[in-house]
Amino acid sequence: MTAPRPVAWHVTRWCDDPFSQGAYSALLPGGEPSLRRLLSTPIDNRLFLAGEAFNHDHSAMTHSAWDSGLRAANAVIATSARTVIVIGAGFAGLGAARALQAQGVAVRVLEARNRIGGRVHSVALGGQMVDVGAAWLQQYAINPLARRAEQLGLERRPTDFSQPLAAAWDGPLPDINRAYARLKQATDRQQPLAPGVDRYLATLTTSERRAARYAIDANLILEAGLPLDQLATQTLDEEGVGHGDQFLPHGYEQLLADAASGLDIHLNHPVQHISWDEHGVRVDDRDADACICTVPIPVLKQLSFTPDLPATYRHALELFTMGRLEKVVLQFDQRWWPASEDGYLRWYDAPANWGEWLDLTDAVGTPLIAGLIAADAVDRHYPGKTDEQIALAACEKLSAWASAIRRNNDS
Repeated sequence: MTAPRPVAWHVTRWCDDPFSQGAYSALLPGGEPSLRRLLSTPIDNRLFLAGEAFNHDHSAMTHSAWDSGLRAANAVIATSARTVIVIGAGFAGLGAARALQAQGVAVRVLEARNRIGGRVHSVALGGQMVDVGAAWLQQYAINPLARRAEQLGLERRPTDFSQPLAAAWDGPLPDINRAYARLKQATDRQQPLAPGVDRYLATLTTSERRAARYAIDANLILEAGLPLDQLATQTLDEEGVGHGDQFLPHGYEQLLADAASGLDIHLNHPVQHISWDEHGVRVDDRDADACICTVPIPVLKQLSFTPDLPATYRHALELFTMGRLEKVVLQFDQRWWPASEDGYLRWYDAPANWGEWLDLTDAVGTPLIAGLIAADAVDRHYPGKTDEQIALAACEKLSAWASAIRRNNDS
């Protein structure tokens, strides 16, 4: 079938954003999750790093950033600092600033962008606010932002990641979850990931290999945002989605506004240099007792420090990068694709493209659907393309998925 032309769209370009340079942190080969704990350790009780990348319990999620900010704030409070500069007004920075201010600490938040939120960003499309960055309240039962959403009475919708409305381009869909569980069990954690996976795939039958490749595309590469040869083997064990996750139909901006209320936030203030000694810290030309820096890892690597970061920190930072994940949100006059119970869709294509979709139509009352594309698929579909070209290419893939669903239903 030919897809109708969308009436509006939003195409993200997080990988080109100078203040993020990607979607969220990922471990490179040789990296260990323990490095997240190291990097969250205070430096001379003056400089504190925070953000989703530095949460050793769970990373790459919005509440990971929030929790990391709270930990950094508690560490600062233990030093008796009375003035603090927080760099970054994402959830890590906002969480840290709120916790400090509640304890009577004078806090100034410096944000490089002209808005708060960092990699959380809600935009207006089709008369609705939609999230073009982080979208889900993940690990819902232990998520403090979920508790705040409940307190505020914000509308929430659950997503069952284990039961998507799914189809493959080349025939009936195999058992993806089983295939991924077998791959995780069979992969040697002491060996590099890509060669280990190749060895495992070589032991499978043709049908088993097909299922495993789709599982890798959807459950590993799409989640981490990097191809296998750029991922640490331990990525297989890092906590991800699928724990009662819910999304906010009217956008994360509701929680952002609540978190930022009453804080001293200065927008359009990118930071270039941080220095410290026994007397305190200086962030460019501003002085304080301590600094909490919450910028993403690639931005952190570009900052100038005096003295330099300790060698162990510099080495650890080199074993992290940012996953490449982009999102396209499409608005139509009417829903023309098959509907699923909770709006979660999966498309298994070769090569992989927009493999994950969230149908917002029932939640917001407007035909809206958001698709995710990651890793080398971004490199295939984005360079040299306009937003319109990317949006129309995503429509074609959504149409292919819809046709495959209908074929499955007819067979």
